[in-house]
Amino acid sequence: MKTLTVRQQEVHDFIASFLSEHAYPPTIREIADRFSISVKGAYDHVKALERKGFLRLGENRSRALELLRREKPELMVVELPLLGVVAAGRPIYADENFSGTVQVPADIVRTSSCFALAVRGDSMKDAGIFHGDIAVIEQRQTADNGEIVVAMIDESVTLKRFFRENNRVKLVAENPAYAPIYTQDAKIIGRLRGLIRKY
Repeated sequence: MKTLTVRQQEVHDFIASFLSEHAYPPTIREIADRFSISVKGAYDHVKALERKGFLRLGENRSRALELLRREKPELMVVELPLLGVVAAGRPIYADENFSGTVQVPADIVRTSSCFALAVRGDSMKDAGIFHGDIAVIEQRQTADNGEIVVAMIDESVTLKRFFRENNRVKLVAENPAYAPIYTQDAKIIGRLRGLIRKY
C-alpha cells in the first residue's frame, strides 16, 4: 500500500467522515475551509490521494470525490534515535547513550537530521509541552529569538525558549514558577520540531 503524508492522511480521514455523516462527499472548497488552506492546496492534496489510488476525482462536478479505499492508509514514518532525557525544568544531565528508537511522522522530520528526547518536568507546560512527552529535535547549533531549543549548560541540557541578548543568552520557561536562565556559555544542540505524546 502506498503511504501518505500526515496532511494527506488528515484530508483522507476528513473526506471519509464527511461521507459517513452526509452520504455525499465534500467539495474542494469545503476541504480547503476545514484545513484553513487555499483551494489550490486542497486540490493538490486530493490529486495526490488520487495518484496514490485512494480516491477518484470526477470532472466538472462540485461533489465528485469517490473514495476507492476505506481502510486506513499507512502513514509515512521514520525511526529516530531516542537519546535520553531533557529537562523542562531545571537543567539535568542528558544521558546520550542510545536508549532505543521512536517512530515519528515523516512530515515532522522532512529532510532534517533529528533525534528524540524524553521530556522531564513541567516548565514548558504553557507551550503545551508536558512531562513524558517525546520531543523531536532538529540538530543545529543556532536558533532565532523565540524558538524552543535544547541547550547545554555545564554538561546539562534543558528545553527552553531561546533569546539572545547583548552579551548573554536568556533561556525562558513557559511556566511562571520558573525564573529565566541567563548564561554566556549555552551551547545550542537543536531546536524543537515536534512532539509525540502517548495517552
